Amino acid sequence: MLKNIKSKDKKIPKTPPIKGKAVNNKQNKAKPAKASKDKGKGLLPKNKRVLVLMGAALLIVIMGSVQAIIMLTSQKKGESEEKAEVAPTYYFSKEEDISSVTEIVGARDFKKLEASEASSEKETKETVDQTTESSSGTASQTSGLEASYKYLHVEDTSADIKSYMDYLEEKKNFINITDKSEQPESGQPSSEETPKTSSEFYQLAGPSKDSASYLSITLESEADSYTVTTSKESQPWSTYFKDQWNQQKKIIADFEKLPKATNTIEQAEDAVRTLSQEKLGLAEASDSYEFIASPGISKIGGKNYYTVRTYKRQPDSTLIYIATYLFDYETSNVAFQYDEVTGKTTPLG
Repeated sequence: MLKNIKSKDKKIPKTPPIKGKAVNNKQNKAKPAKASKDKGKGLLPKNKRVLVLMGAALLIVIMGSVQAIIMLTSQKKGESEEKAEVAPTYYFSKEEDISSVTEIVGARDFKKLEASEASSEKETKETVDQTTESSSGTASQTSGLEASYKYLHVEDTSADIKSYMDYLEEKKNFINITDKSEQPESGQPSSEETPKTSSEFYQLAGPSKDSASYLSITLESEADSYTVTTSKESQPWSTYFKDQWNQQKKIIADFEKLPKATNTIEQAEDAVRTLSQEKLGLAEASDSYEFIASPGISKIGGKNYYTVRTYKRQPDSTLIYIATYLFDYETSNVAFQYDEVTGKTTPLG
């Protein structure tokens, strides 16, 4: 028992502790997550993000500019379509009630001539006006309401002009005041001309709704087109018509002073006047018309004729042109009706 006690009291040698290196707890400790300074920011760096924003803004500006250009182009196109020239329904004004060529003959390619383009047509018209004024002794003045219209790509210019002249003379009481010296002999192109290269020129005058004025219309063709020039003249229609009538009588009087031929103008007029209504193809009895022969002899188809025009007098004393007949100078026969526009002759029934 004692041995056992001693052994219990016996000191057990202490083993010195081995000193190790201190563990760096700083490395083992989990660092608390720091509050991100870039919280709320994108994944791109700041400088790249600015470039992206600038690019997007530039793209928006470009798209806006393109859209604005498209809108302006569309607007200008719409304006140009609105301003596209449309052939007029009436000449002068709606109140004058003078239908345009296209209302009579149908649609035609059209353009309204500017003042510079219409100058040649105007000069030609002024030449005719001056001839008329010098003969009648009365000068008419244009009130400034003048316009020129050109009709293009026309297959038969003569047919269009004839149809429109018929409308003016038969429906609107216009008279043909064309100076015959402006026309080729007998209204036909010369042997050196073809229908495509020949030209026609006619001038007509008629009453205006304005009692202090009258209306003037010229028709001039060239190749496959023709020009219509309209003007309102500052002279009462009644005065102008009287001057034209006196001028015609003066021409006849001067012609009658010349040595008398075998057949005179009076004989030509009487020869037509004595024919029947049916023979002349008139709507009323022959004695209800006036027959006026043009001074001078016209060579048509190789023969000499007096041209005798037929007019119907209206209640207001104006004359409406009806037809023209040919009095053969050699045989004293009236055998043909004559179309002064086309030069065509038609045998009488």
